[in-house]
Parts: sequence; structure tokens; C-alpha cells
Amino acid sequence: MKATTASPLLDVITPAGLGFYPRDLRLGEVLGRVMVLTAYPPRAGAAWLSRVTQLPGVVASVHVTPADPAELVKQITVSIGELGSRIAMGGSPLLVQRAERALEDAQTLLHKIDQEQQQVVYLTVVLLVLASDEDELRRRVRQVEASAAAAGMRASVALFAQEQGLRSAGPWAVLDEAIRRMGGHNMPIETMAAGYPMARSGINHGRGILLGRDQDGGIVLVDRWSAEAAQEGLVNPNVNILGASGGGKSFAAKLLALREYARGARLLILDPEREYRPLARALGGAWINAAGGEGRLNPLEIRPLPPDIDAEPEEGTSPLQGRGPLAVHLQRVVMTWLQLYLPGLDDLERATLSQAVLAAYRDHGIGWETDPATVKRWPTVADVYRHVRDAGAERLAVLLEPAVSGAESALWCGQTTLPPAGDVTVVDIRDLVDAQETVRRAQYFALLTWAWDLVRAGQAEGRRTVLLVDEAWLLADPQTPQALAFLRDLSKRIRKYQGSLVVVTQNSVDFLDPAIRRYGEPVVANAATKLFFRQESRDLEALTQLFRLTEAEQVLLSGAKRGEALLIAGNSRVRLTTEASDVEARVIAGGGL
Repeated sequence: MKATTASPLLDVITPAGLGFYPRDLRLGEVLGRVMVLTAYPPRAGAAWLSRVTQLPGVVASVHVTPADPAELVKQITVSIGELGSRIAMGGSPLLVQRAERALEDAQTLLHKIDQEQQQVVYLTVVLLVLASDEDELRRRVRQVEASAAAAGMRASVALFAQEQGLRSAGPWAVLDEAIRRMGGHNMPIETMAAGYPMARSGINHGRGILLGRDQDGGIVLVDRWSAEAAQEGLVNPNVNILGASGGGKSFAAKLLALREYARGARLLILDPEREYRPLARALGGAWINAAGGEGRLNPLEIRPLPPDIDAEPEEGTSPLQGRGPLAVHLQRVVMTWLQLYLPGLDDLERATLSQAVLAAYRDHGIGWETDPATVKRWPTVADVYRHVRDAGAERLAVLLEPAVSGAESALWCGQTTLPPAGDVTVVDIRDLVDAQETVRRAQYFALLTWAWDLVRAGQAEGRRTVLLVDEAWLLADPQTPQALAFLRDLSKRIRKYQGSLVVVTQNSVDFLDPAIRRYGEPVVANAATKLFFRQESRDLEALTQLFRLTEAEQVLLSGAKRGEALLIAGNSRVRLTTEASDVEARVIAGGGL
């Protein structure tokens, strides 16, 4: 009976063919090559082995044997004497420099053993590189050699010892003596322990927001707000969530927003796709239809703001900034909004439009130094339209007319009716999906400036504000780069106002168009925390160049399942899977707490 049941099992687990050659081996249809680390970095940092063990197609086997410290001390003492004599003899400056470095390393190791009483181990690292064909095998072997060299190590092929290498690389805890002699190395136990990839496989700051689990099942807990986070490279609390449709980015954004809300942050969400209405209602927040519903925004209204805490104006600001609230608002909002709504104007039409805007403000008694808090009623686009017609600019009047009495009049023609922002506010423009792209962009930009002013005003309350901008690619217009420039400047400044900008988009490549790259690239790159979900080929190519993604990271992002992502948090990179509790999933779906 045993022979009968064992035979089918052996047929399953035994490769179709097994062959060994001087430099490689064959396991059925899979090619492999056994390599051994024969030199180690003189300065070992955290997870120093991960440079080679986490490459695609590489299986690593680490063999650790306790060593005799007394015997090792004798060997080191002899080596120190030999190195000292070599240095005293002089000769080639390069050889002397190498000898001095080796002497310093030997003295450090001797100190660790003799003074710190550290345990010493005999370390052997065996690498089995696997591939489906010869070209791929050669490419992966070169990558292992290059990665090892970049980390100060040397990976050598186990020449004429592939069979012994396979035994040493397999899961049998067997180290062949030939492989041991080839790559064995004495090492303090603390250095050996720091080499394991799991030493930095996850991120756990002990506080902050739970983003998911890493590939080893450990939690990924990231603190984006505290001063200590800067030591981990998290220089700002901003987050970018990028990925193709259906990859899980929207769910991750909602989960992040919910957990920030649970920690006391106020949420402001710009929603072009009506994805956040269930979350707003579940949390008892406000959902505002700003696509012609109850939420009208008058772009000409100047909102009272606290003094700007920036010591110097941002790049691209105008000298008019020193002339009072009206000049700032004209430059920052009104003219950019009009250019988004009416692209393609010639210089004369833009000048006429600017004069009409100023005339509309004068009609309401508003000048350069007027305090916005004293104004009871603001001019509207209808006032601007009247002055445009009076100037005889017939074409410009025809272009502006829909905003006064046509389809877009409900958006902008009148006083602002947006209700005050609460703990959770979702501003929805989903009903503009069939409108012209210029209308969607203009309204999206106007709402973004409104939300930014709320962030700045909220600083006085001493409360964190998370501004979530979904489908931010809407602002990536080469014809009107001012909108993207505004988002770039906002991303730089929001941390000073106790705010965090969360940008969610599926079209990363739109931000990297050469015509707007100087504005778009900082939006994508400057956030200290980035979540990359599954990427389409063009977006993946652009992100690979921008963030120097490894081959393993590219493989992950090209075929990631829903919820799988690459997290770049400051100096750390982690593969993670987003997870929500049953309560969180119910709230995100609109079921309530």
C-alpha cells in the first residue's frame, strides 16, 4: 500500500529531468545557476542582504554555524600584524589604502569580539537563480552580480559545483563542504542578523495609520505627521495613490480617509465620480452637489483668510501679491478659472476680460485694499459679461454667455451657496460628466481653491485637515498649466497649515507631459508617502523612470491583484495588501457605524 501511494506523489514532486553542467543546471524545463557570496560589504547597513535576495527569480539559502571566538581572535591578531607590516612597507597608494581599510575592519571586529563579547558565526549565503530560458537566466545573473557589487559584495558562480550548490540551496539545511569553503565567512552575529531581508520587510512606526499588511503578514503602520517621521524620510504628510481602474486605489483612499477621521482629522473630499457619497452619509457628513445642485460657488468672491505664514512667495507668484486681497485673488483664482473655462483666447480678448473683471469689482466698491470681511455682496460673472458687451467684444461675450444664462449659469452666476464645511465634507461634480471638459476643469479648479482656503482657515482651530483630490488628472491641461501649478504649490505648503494632500489618479503619465512636467512631476513625486496599485504599461514606464523601480517592483505593478500595491514611505519600500475590518468595510459602503 505504501509503494502504491508513494509512486504518484513522487511523480508529482520529481522534476521531469535533472541535469548538472559546469556553470548551470536544469530542473525539468527550468534553468538555474547556483551562485555563492564570496565577499561581503565592509560597512553593512540594515537588510544588506536584501539587495540580492529579493531580486526576481532568486532563491536564497543562508547557512549559519557558530564559530569559536578564541580561534577567531588569534586569526584576526595575525591578520592585523600582517596588514600593519604591509602598510609600513608602503608601495602603491591604492594597495596601501585597501590595507588601511582592511586593518580598520579587523580592529573593529576584534573589538566586538573581545570587548563587547559578541558571538561570532560562520556565514555562507547560497543563491539559486532560476529562469525559463537562457537569455533570461543570463540577464538575471548579471543583475545579481551588479546588485551585489553595488552593495559591496561579490557573487560568484559555483563553477563545477552546481550539484553541491543545489544541495546547499535547497530546503534541506545541508551545506556542502565545497560550497562552505568557497563562500564561508566569519561575522559578528549582529551583522549577520541585520542582513536578513525581513529586518526591513515592513514598516511599523508604532503609531499612525494602518495601511495594510506586507508580504510576510506583518502590519504596515505609518506615522506621517510627527516630527520623528522626518527621520524616516517622511518630510510631509502628503499621500499619492496611483493606479489603473479596478486596482483598488479608490478603496484604499476611502480607508485612509476613514482612519484619519477616526484619529480626529477633518475631511474635505473633491469627488468627480460620486464614489464618496456613501462614506459621507455613513459618517454623518455633508454631501454637496456642486454640479448645478445646491452648491454654487461664485469664483469672484474673495474669502477672508488668516495672514499667510510663508516667509517668501511661491515660485510663479506675481508682484501684485503685495497689493492686497483683490490682487491675490485675481491672480490665484479668477484669471486661471476664466482661462480654464475659455481656453484659446487671444491677447486682446484676455486683456478685455481682465478689464471687465476689474470694472465689475469697482461697481461694487471693491478696490485693491478692500477687506473681504466688510463686503456684503460680491460681483458675479453676469457683471463681467455686461462689461464685456459694453466693450464691444462680441465673440468674447458669446463665449461667456453660457455661464450667465446658459447651461453653466447654475454653477457660477450668483452668490456662493456652498454650506459651511463640517467634520466630513464631500463636494461632488459627477453630474458634469457629460459637460465639456473645459467646464469640468474650471469647476474642479474653483472648488479646489475653495477647499484650500478652508484648510488655511482651519489652522486657527488647531485641527488636522485631510484634503483628498480624486481624479486629479482633470487639472493636467497643457493649454492651462496654471491649474496644475496651483496644485503643485498647494502640495508644498499644506503641511504648514496642519494639512495633508491626498492625490488619487489613474493617469500618472498625464502629469509628466513635457509641456507641463515642471508642474506635474512635483505633484507625483513630492508626496512622502506613495501607494502604487496596478499600472497600465505607459504609466508603469513613466513611474519606473521617475522612481527607479526595480524589476521586482515592475513585475508587481504590472500584474498586481486588486488591493495589492507598492508602498514608498520615505526611505522604505514595501509590498503590501490593503485590508479593512468588517466595520470599516461597512462604513465605506455606506452602512453606518
